[in-house]
Amino acid sequence: MSFVMHDLMHDLATFLGGEFFFRTEELAKETKINIKARHLSFTKFNGLISENFEVLGRVKFLRTFLPINFEVAAFNNEKVPCILLLKLKYLRVLSFCRFRNLDLLPDSIGKLIHLRYLNLSLTGITTLPESLCSLYNLQTLNLFGCYKLTMLPCGMQNLVNLCYLDIAETALKEMPKSMSKLNKLHHLSYFIVGKQEEDGIKELGELSNLHGSLSIRKLENVTNGNEALEARMMDKKHIDSLFL
Repeated sequence: MSFVMHDLMHDLATFLGGEFFFRTEELAKETKINIKARHLSFTKFNGLISENFEVLGRVKFLRTFLPINFEVAAFNNEKVPCILLLKLKYLRVLSFCRFRNLDLLPDSIGKLIHLRYLNLSLTGITTLPESLCSLYNLQTLNLFGCYKLTMLPCGMQNLVNLCYLDIAETALKEMPKSMSKLNKLHHLSYFIVGKQEEDGIKELGELSNLHGSLSIRKLENVTNGNEALEARMMDKKHIDSLFL
């Protein structure tokens, strides 16, 4: 399905966006790009552009890097994420959604201290660097469909402002320790009960802001009823679906 925007509507959007928004088509026309640009959305970069990123160096204060076509991968160059993270240090919104060739995230992700939204969904990510846990301002982490991802970083409890964590359709085997410190979480796809106190079911006790549906896995690791009560499920008034 495709849509066509009326020319007048397009012109209005371009006018309102002004110097702070630009499209990938304008990368080939370097003189059109204002260094004040803050937001970049795109459907697909061609091979030439993906190998020529000095233009992006001119917009080093870019806040948003967002693909809007979810049917095709935006790049076929596996070096692109590393190049972007080196050049765009002020990003608030970053999406590598459907970057199928992306299996590792560079450690330099930890330098994006202003990042609020990170979308790695439907990538080939196998592991996440510990430096990710330095992103104290991060509010959304989307890992949906990262089917090769088997574990989260050990320091996840440091992401104290995290509100949305989508780990559906991943291959996680356990939860990081001290998830109870993420008490701003509104969305958590599921929780895997561990055998230790630091990753046991009582870690759910402090997550009173959870909304929507929640799945709890490996309940066989709960040893007694008192331990189960520490999850305080009755206090989670915003949970409308619970899967055990």
